[in-house]
Amino acid sequence: MQIDVEEVDPDQSTEGCPFPGALLGISDEFGYVIPAGGYYLLVTSFDEPVLVTGQYFAGLYFGSGVDALNPALILDNDPYLCVSWNDWGAGYVDLISNPYYNFPGNLVMYSLGYNAPEDAGNSGVALYSPADSSLQFGTVPIFAAERSDTTAFLKCTFEYYSLTGWSLINEDFSADVTLRNGIGPATINPGYTCNWDVSLLSENMYIVRAKLYRTAEDFTADTIELYIDNTPLKPLMINPVDGDIVCDTLSVATSIPDEDVSFLQFELRESEGTIDAPLPLLNQYMYGDVDGDTLDMNPVAQGEFGDFYNGPTLMTSVLKYFADRGYQNLMMSGTRELSVREMVETVADSSRVRGRYGSQDDNLLGTLVDHLTNQENRFHVRISDDLDLNDLLFYTAYRGGLVLLGISQPFGHWLAINKLYLPPNTGGSVDCNIYDTRGGTESNSELRLSPTVGITYQGLVRDVDRIVAVYPKADTTAREVIGADLNPSDGWGFFWDASSKPEGDYIIAAVGIDVTSHVGEGMAWFTRSCAEPYLIGDADYSGNIDIDDVIYLLQYIFANGPDPQPVLAVGDSDSSGAVDIDDVIYLLEYIFSDGPPPGE
Repeated sequence: MQIDVEEVDPDQSTEGCPFPGALLGISDEFGYVIPAGGYYLLVTSFDEPVLVTGQYFAGLYFGSGVDALNPALILDNDPYLCVSWNDWGAGYVDLISNPYYNFPGNLVMYSLGYNAPEDAGNSGVALYSPADSSLQFGTVPIFAAERSDTTAFLKCTFEYYSLTGWSLINEDFSADVTLRNGIGPATINPGYTCNWDVSLLSENMYIVRAKLYRTAEDFTADTIELYIDNTPLKPLMINPVDGDIVCDTLSVATSIPDEDVSFLQFELRESEGTIDAPLPLLNQYMYGDVDGDTLDMNPVAQGEFGDFYNGPTLMTSVLKYFADRGYQNLMMSGTRELSVREMVETVADSSRVRGRYGSQDDNLLGTLVDHLTNQENRFHVRISDDLDLNDLLFYTAYRGGLVLLGISQPFGHWLAINKLYLPPNTGGSVDCNIYDTRGGTESNSELRLSPTVGITYQGLVRDVDRIVAVYPKADTTAREVIGADLNPSDGWGFFWDASSKPEGDYIIAAVGIDVTSHVGEGMAWFTRSCAEPYLIGDADYSGNIDIDDVIYLLQYIFANGPDPQPVLAVGDSDSSGAVDIDDVIYLLEYIFSDGPPPGE
């Protein structure tokens, strides 16, 4: 048998009918031999303490001869009728008399714990990324935090649980984490983290545990569950691809590595040239008050905290943005609606901004994740250090979310993207508008996506060292189903007559579900246009390829001249995906040295 302890799920529980929630701890599997009839006390213990501070579930799982039954709770012949999670497909099971395995006696289960030392609850580790119950593959970055910052710790150990027990992922001995104070440059430190290579693991659900040690024997722990699938249901659009121009008909095609796909649906939504997320423009210097004068800009020079309030102010702007779009609970504490000022201070207190004179990434992002989880858990939070165009458009244009950028120069600071302008620029960048809490202003900028992520800020491209995407789980964007595929024998796709749609910009998405009920999405943006055909290399759109096109490209590349016409792609003579000096050389060789034609 094997035992576990679970939280009570606040969202699914009803009065008089608690429902099991997140896993708090699970034991190894133990075997017992019962030599004869009689009364026995079978004691099964955890190999580590499991801290509970309220109601909890104790679970008992059978192995060996009762695999087919696998009851989660010992209910005998008196089940609690308010629950359905103990019905494993055959109704409620009496352990004494059943078609699977007649248990030779009666069982009574109880759990026994001990009062923890008085300071045991003062500190604890929390896994705040990746999200609990999320699907992961490849290399998974794991972030943990000790949110109270009250004790010196020896190390943080990361482990995962499978049929063979707990296995070590890695250990981290450095708790150093980035502090963004809004005044000086930040030193980039990840805090307690590790990268977990799951590429060799079989597809299954795994428990991941972080153990934070105060001494060699004294630790606290936190667990999450992750579904590992190294051939995930993530459709890749083959046709169209980003930037394609479509006129009348289109053979939509995708590639899917997952072998368990059961259904694929194709959706379409219009994409304006400007993707707008009008965040409330809050000024961080209106918060962090000490002297009671909220209009004096609360400067550090007067012993106040406005300079340090970038993080809490930006996070409150995010919460307010979504609250104004139907998620009212995000700006509430219990049943009371908070003002913007109260929420800023709530986030600041939870992330210890005044004590730290700035926000540490783990405290701030942990606060955001906790708040969104506690308020009905209706949002995804994705934390990474990389971003590509497809992900950017997925988070914003397709899922109606927000993207936040952490920079370390000229000072540790958070920015938010509140506008994106399509199409993207040559060379992997997107024109955008950024929201800056230093003054509550927005300004034109450029988001660089390759080779590293950077943002133009105060006249220079600043490296982005932390990227946070927040978007609703239940998508509210307007989409139209335009096709489906139930049979992959000829590939995943369908034939679509695009002529029913007016000319303009669109996003097409492939949304599928596999046999394990996991959902995956892939997308591409394209333009529907039936303009006259163009000739690759004819940059000035004259109908001929000649020296004038060379001059036109040189002016575009070096003198801020107009884009190649009618679309940027006509200037990409060497088909490299970018318009640069190599295309000029390619044209010269074609015109004067009998080189290959443009576009080959």
